[in-house]
Amino acid sequence: MKPINRHNPNKQQGAVLVMALVMLTVLTLIGVSSMSSSTLELKVAGNTQQHDIAFQAAQTVIDITASEDPLNTNNYQVFKIDPNDPAFEQIINYASADGLATAQAATTWVGCKKNIGSSLEEGKAPASNFFNVMATGMTITGSSSSVQVQGLRFPAAACAIDL
Repeated sequence: MKPINRHNPNKQQGAVLVMALVMLTVLTLIGVSSMSSSTLELKVAGNTQQHDIAFQAAQTVIDITASEDPLNTNNYQVFKIDPNDPAFEQIINYASADGLATAQAATTWVGCKKNIGSSLEEGKAPASNFFNVMATGMTITGSSSSVQVQGLRFPAAACAIDL
């Protein structure tokens, strides 16, 4: 009697091949999933960068508006306070030096109020004019924008109209 050879090469059933194909499929799915996740993270990072550029442009034009920068054309001492006057709102345009963003700031007069002073004489305390600055920053491509609002207070000789 001849012994039974269980490892007969003519009777292979392909179990190793099936297992290899299953493992290859699982590894392919993991790789595709990782690529999709990386692509999404790249888009999120790009959007965040675009928003930061627009935000910084808006903040820059607010800083220009509140400073003595040569780009600041607002004269807060002779600012028009009549809402019917076309110069009631003053606009400053800004373009970043690197050319990635633009911004615009619209300054409007809010009102005037006498400050609390240490003077014992009534009406001798200095006054302040209050302004609202609304800045809009935008990337050159228009893919992102940021709107910032800032209040400003400047000394005034007197209030023509009190708040």
